[in-house]
Amino acid sequence: MRRRIRAFFFVFLLIVTLGSVTVCAAEESADGRNVYDDAGLLTQSEQKAVEEQILALKEASGWNIFAVTTSDTGGKSTMAFADDFFDEHSPEQEDGVAVVIDMDNRQIYISTCGIAIRYLTDERIERILDDAYEEITDGEYKACLSVMLDGVERYYEDGIPNGQYNYDTETGKVSRYRSITFVEFLIALALGILCSVIVWLSVVGKYRLKSPTFHYDFRGNGHLDLRVREDRFINQTLTHRRIPRETSGGGHSSAGRSSTHTSSSGRSHGGGGRSF
Repeated sequence: MRRRIRAFFFVFLLIVTLGSVTVCAAEESADGRNVYDDAGLLTQSEQKAVEEQILALKEASGWNIFAVTTSDTGGKSTMAFADDFFDEHSPEQEDGVAVVIDMDNRQIYISTCGIAIRYLTDERIERILDDAYEEITDGEYKACLSVMLDGVERYYEDGIPNGQYNYDTETGKVSRYRSITFVEFLIALALGILCSVIVWLSVVGKYRLKSPTFHYDFRGNGHLDLRVREDRFINQTLTHRRIPRETSGGGHSSAGRSSTHTSSSGRSHGGGGRSF
């Protein structure tokens, strides 16, 4: 009887262990996916190639990156679908990009989040879409995704452009990106040291004048001149000049702008799309 109980207990533990391993493996596989070809536009080899491209970019940038195709957005716009997809599949990491081919609304779209918004400005996204548009109109779906990912990689390597700022299209709030490069740090350090040396030499030079060999002839050099001066008010002239108001753009250049909006999850997203 005891042997049967032990055997039953052993089998039970074995089943539970194998079930746990299977569930964990399934969860790990789901979490590790970067390519979601829900529209069935890619072959297996094409999915693998896009997956490898994303893995290399993820390793270099530290972002979460997804390539998605869909034929049903559930009634959402392409922008809303892309933003929500990224938020749902990247709950712990805000920095990243989702490139989407939407066969439902017939659009290609790039959704950015976190620091990726700074890298991929409106102008840069438009350039990527220009290149990808040629591929999507020819029905080259894998090439379209690869071109968009290539653009993301290129502009990541270029870094955040000078004068970049986020512009919230819903509130009008502007958030400028400010950083000091290593070269700027070295220049500032060198100027600081140079100014310190100049001040030090100046002070040392002045104190050397206090040596016993130096004598200042205050009687010969001293001079007092008293004069009487009067100011008389003769006339008064008023000049009126109109000061122009700032334009509605607030003086911000559009070259470095990243337009942002809030997704349904409350995150701030940038991005842009193109109909085909």
